[in-house]
Amino acid sequence: MPAQGCGQRLKKSVESRPMESAIEVHGLSKSYRHHSVLVGLNCQIESGAALGLLGANGSGKTTLLKILLGLIPADSGDIKIFVENPRDLSIPARNKISYVPQTTNQFSWLSGRAMLKYLSAFYPSFDRNYADELSDRWKLSLRTPISVLSPGQQQRLSIVRALATRPELLILDEPIASLDPATRIAVVDELIRLRNQQSLTLLFSSHITADLERLCTDFAILAKGRIAALGPIAAFRQLIRTRFEGDETTIALLPFEGCRYVRKTREGERMVLAEESETDRIRSKLPQSVRATVETSDLEMTFSEWMQ
Repeated sequence: MPAQGCGQRLKKSVESRPMESAIEVHGLSKSYRHHSVLVGLNCQIESGAALGLLGANGSGKTTLLKILLGLIPADSGDIKIFVENPRDLSIPARNKISYVPQTTNQFSWLSGRAMLKYLSAFYPSFDRNYADELSDRWKLSLRTPISVLSPGQQQRLSIVRALATRPELLILDEPIASLDPATRIAVVDELIRLRNQQSLTLLFSSHITADLERLCTDFAILAKGRIAALGPIAAFRQLIRTRFEGDETTIALLPFEGCRYVRKTREGERMVLAEESETDRIRSKLPQSVRATVETSDLEMTFSEWMQ
């Protein structure tokens, strides 16, 4: 059963910021060889928001991000980044955006310093001093050829490159999975600091829920080609996971309307996500033949229900 009441407009996190959208998506669809990856997807993210994007492997997260960046075309739909088509962005709009891909693809024959110097020519706002400071803090050698750096060091360099452009929109696709725990925490801390200091819109795809929970104000879950759930972290924290067990005929007639999510785990069993008031309402009407068990839950377990 699809989620109920999932708004698809993500509001700005600071009330004083102007009401404008960094990203608008309407009816986005994309297929590969007759396999639908994104199906009529809708989403709107206002400037200044910090959105954590979650989804199972193969759910289309990377495809969505690449379409938003104009790296691959959509089959259909209307997409706007800073009110412009991502496939035809103006130079000023491009200069506002930075991207950290899942796998780094940098100039392997250059040193980190030479690569940063080269890229700085394309971004008027490129902050060389900030790049040096971050590299020093994160123990990244800029003199070493990129090809010699470990995967984790290359990912640090990719993040340094992205942040040094001083972007207004930062899109990250699993950027910290290859980092050690200390560096992961340092990167998240830096992103939090930047968001507190400037207007930075963040779209962060990751499987590491704890990092997203620290950094993001809102979450979106991508499932079956659509945004299955979207909302502030507080709304997800209020959801209770309850397992209902009994005869299938009886279970099928239970009043699950109003629940955020209902999954048929097997015949005669349902896993339900609902707020406490909805959970209590259903449990108050249970026949004696049905057993309800409140399951231990955290945000990661809650999110995983939409990924089944």
